Amino acid sequence: MADDDAGLIARLFVQEVPEIAAGSVEIKAIARKPGRRSKLALQSKDASVDCIAACVGLRGARIKKIVGALGGERIDVFRWHDSPEQLIANALAPAAIEEVILHSEQHRAVVVVKADQASLVLGLRGENRELASQLSGWQIEVEET
Repeated sequence: MADDDAGLIARLFVQEVPEIAAGSVEIKAIARKPGRRSKLALQSKDASVDCIAACVGLRGARIKKIVGALGGERIDVFRWHDSPEQLIANALAPAAIEEVILHSEQHRAVVVVKADQASLVLGLRGENRELASQLSGWQIEVEET
């Protein structure tokens, strides 16, 4: 992903989400396939501000404006976590993750899911897993139970 791809998403969120512009919500990481899908990991710097609700807006108004500006590109927003296991699980939502096993030597994560959740983890053309890998910095593999 080119820096300008992430920069465009960041600029749109700063423009549409006052909590990001004010610094009470921070974009921790962005992964993007332009024109198709983006993922943003968010963190609240203020305990009274829900970072997801701030970005989505009332009835989805804020995120709908951003999606419209991007020509219908899908945008997934989720909470950042310092734990790689939890970050990966959050990035792969709404799939129900049973376990994330890290292999630090290879910087590889094995995501264990029930068979009916594997397609959610992968996403269309494998994009969900690919973007979650880019965003987290871990090579994600799926293992079904």
